[in-house]
Amino acid sequence: MASPFRYVVSDMDGTLFSPDHVVSNYTRDTLRKLVHEHGVTPILATGRHFPDVKIIANNLKKFIWGDGTTIDDAPPPSSPSRAPMMYILTSNGAVAHNAVTHELVFQTCLDPVVAEKLYQLLPDTEEVVNTNIYQEDDWICRIDWPEMMKVHKESGFQYRYVPNAPPRSAEPVPSTAPGGLSRGVAVGNYDNISKIFFITDDEARFPSLAREVQNTAASCGGNSVSLTFSASDCMDVMAAGVSKGQAIRKLFSVVLPPKEGRDVVAEALQASIAFGDGLNDAEMLTEVGKGCVMDNANPKLKAQHPELEVVQSNGDDGVAKKLRSVFGIPL
Repeated sequence: MASPFRYVVSDMDGTLFSPDHVVSNYTRDTLRKLVHEHGVTPILATGRHFPDVKIIANNLKKFIWGDGTTIDDAPPPSSPSRAPMMYILTSNGAVAHNAVTHELVFQTCLDPVVAEKLYQLLPDTEEVVNTNIYQEDDWICRIDWPEMMKVHKESGFQYRYVPNAPPRSAEPVPSTAPGGLSRGVAVGNYDNISKIFFITDDEARFPSLAREVQNTAASCGGNSVSLTFSASDCMDVMAAGVSKGQAIRKLFSVVLPPKEGRDVVAEALQASIAFGDGLNDAEMLTEVGKGCVMDNANPKLKAQHPELEVVQSNGDDGVAKKLRSVFGIPL
């Protein structure tokens, strides 16, 4: 009997992850069964940064396929069904990697002129909204908030604190960053920034901040940006056109071989099931053959897409339980 889907696409925080921001043993075992018994290719689609997700994906890869090591009761499979294959979409689809080889598939970065203006948008005296960027392998922020790292317990990913980055410069300038970071925005380089995001507990700040972001981008030669929310307290800004939905379509167009007379991208999208909980998941959930919203999802996402099935919460292993039901795996 043919498997109902060939691709399982999932957001991470609030979706595949438990409330403690880890992948539960039950969920990992489910993915392992899907890969070896049903030939499924997992795709992780997240707002997180690749260096962070790479560690998590490596652990998941070891659990599913084995590599001569043993982690958390995961012995190497006795007869792997096929060569490992998994993909990672990070920064809300701005960047795509092969999760097995870590090869970069594609990357779409913000215009450096726009990135500079947005990083410097808020005043040095700002204490409520923290400006963050993902640049190369770094996570850089303007306010030193250690509590932001609690969601990165598995990877141990940490930010670098650069409160007052210098203006954009053709040549590196001396860094004044605490801790001595001597690359990227710390020395006036605003290239290769995949995402800028603003974090605050004061969500009332977002409407006016969103307008400022859009107006600032437009003032830089008519540039536009893609703006979404990965969480209720986090507003994300990427290059125009970037979304998880667009990234899945682009991924399939790059990695799938063409077949005469067939639309392989459309077929792959139809053969995909996706899960998400945030507004940044909306395009992804409506792009695939079946989109599922978590019970714990942002209420705005549920209201915008009442046609999508609501599955159990991430705290109840909702993704894994739905997948087991769809693929006929005992709960």
